[in-house]
Amino acid sequence: MEWMAEKNRLLTAGREADAIVERLNLKAPIDPLAIVRSEKPFLRAGGADFGDRYDGMLEYHKSKNRFLLFYNTKYEAEAPSGKMHTRTRFTIGHELGHYFINHHRAYLMRRSHPHHSRGEFLTDAVVEKEADSFAASMIMPSRLARPMVNQAELTVDRIDEIAEHFHASPVSATFRCVSLSDFPCAVAGIRDGEVAWIFPSEPLIQAGIYPNKGFLPANAEEPWTDFQNGFGDIIENEGRVRDWFNIYEKDDLARIQVTEEYIPVIRMGTLLVLLTMDEADVFPDEDEEDEGE
Repeated sequence: MEWMAEKNRLLTAGREADAIVERLNLKAPIDPLAIVRSEKPFLRAGGADFGDRYDGMLEYHKSKNRFLLFYNTKYEAEAPSGKMHTRTRFTIGHELGHYFINHHRAYLMRRSHPHHSRGEFLTDAVVEKEADSFAASMIMPSRLARPMVNQAELTVDRIDEIAEHFHASPVSATFRCVSLSDFPCAVAGIRDGEVAWIFPSEPLIQAGIYPNKGFLPANAEEPWTDFQNGFGDIIENEGRVRDWFNIYEKDDLARIQVTEEYIPVIRMGTLLVLLTMDEADVFPDEDEEDEGE
């Protein structure tokens, strides 16, 4: 129940971002500063090199009834010419999440202290996950991204192509593609030697395959060691559903084969894992019904 409540909060945050992109009629790649400009004079934004202090900050000035959004430009030297770095784009989206999500905004207005943020999907705090979900949805809004995502089952190569189209970071693109996928899949984040989080696609939940965390599957031990030693190559492996997920004694699901694609994100200290399954294995009854027809 706790996990479902959190999932609903993340979905709601994503829908809020979708609605804003629709209202402003924005096209891909989404310009996060266009959203900032749409909120003048109540919101203003500015960027500078803040070093390692923070990636983004949102603060409320009661005397002027105005929010100020600051974003770190230290990554811009690595950005392609004429483009904002994907991490900077995500940071602005994250802070916009704190601005647009009602209970975040109300809290900042009561508290009147700046809110600092760092990185993508780096914290277990639900309010930060909500802001992350808002940012990922803002950069890859459902109406524009869903048709591309569901042209075929997900692979790292397909996600890279989609990320390029939306100018999204590997982390947020993988999260967003999984959340929009009509195929059984998930993305896991390994950090500090254990699975920090798993985001499943909706078909996995429908099948009774639920996320798990706080462990390190045996299959992931070698890729994690390589990651710690600085290897940056994508590694593909094979595992089973029982290695990664809660299935609550459903033995027929436990042995389903899982394709694991390990994606090192060195800067964030995170080893992403794209987990995909054959749809016919997860939903065998539906396959039999189709043959009967």
